[in-house]
Amino acid sequence: MELKKSVKADLEWRKPTFLQIGLVVSLLTVYLAFELIGSREKSDGGLAVAGQFLDDEKVIQTEQPKEPPPPPPQQMAVSLIEIVADDIKLEDFTVDAESSTDLVVDEVVYVEAAVEEVKEAEIFVIVEVLPEYPGGDEARIKFMKENLVYPKWAREAQLEGRVMVGFVVEPDGRLTNFSIVRSVAPVLDEEALRVAKMMPRWVPGKQRGKAVRVQFQIPITFTLN
Repeated sequence: MELKKSVKADLEWRKPTFLQIGLVVSLLTVYLAFELIGSREKSDGGLAVAGQFLDDEKVIQTEQPKEPPPPPPQQMAVSLIEIVADDIKLEDFTVDAESSTDLVVDEVVYVEAAVEEVKEAEIFVIVEVLPEYPGGDEARIKFMKENLVYPKWAREAQLEGRVMVGFVVEPDGRLTNFSIVRSVAPVLDEEALRVAKMMPRWVPGKQRGKAVRVQFQIPITFTLN
């Protein structure tokens, strides 16, 4: 195999020398650059911080807040005291504790009013003479037939029965204290009470010859014909 180049023309063996020369030149360039920059910073006389120069003796003055003046002293209210002369003489006087005038005091007497207890008269159930409707039982039955009204609703519901109505015959014949003793239906009870309260005064009952209060009962019969 023939060589293409001559030995003199082959520069491969000189590469290390050229590399060393390049490194030395690079180092010298860097060193000269640092020296140049350092001399400029010293000549400027400031500090370079993040690309800016700050003066060493730059001082920021802050203004201190001024305190408000103290409030004026409060004026004390002065009250004038008038001095009154105490050389006024008072005339001597005496008080007679024992008066010669005789005082007459009327004695007040409190009288308790006598409260009379009103006792309700006894109601008799059994007496010597029974109370009676004026004219007797026939007159009472006739009165009932003439005044008794059979309720329509009771007729339609086919309601029948005998209602016992109780009351008290007073010594003067008045009838009081009505009540239903035996009930059949509310509608019939109401009608029986209505007619019973319409009755005139009765002949009162007697016990030992004296008119007394007597409890009495009468039947009122409702019958559909």
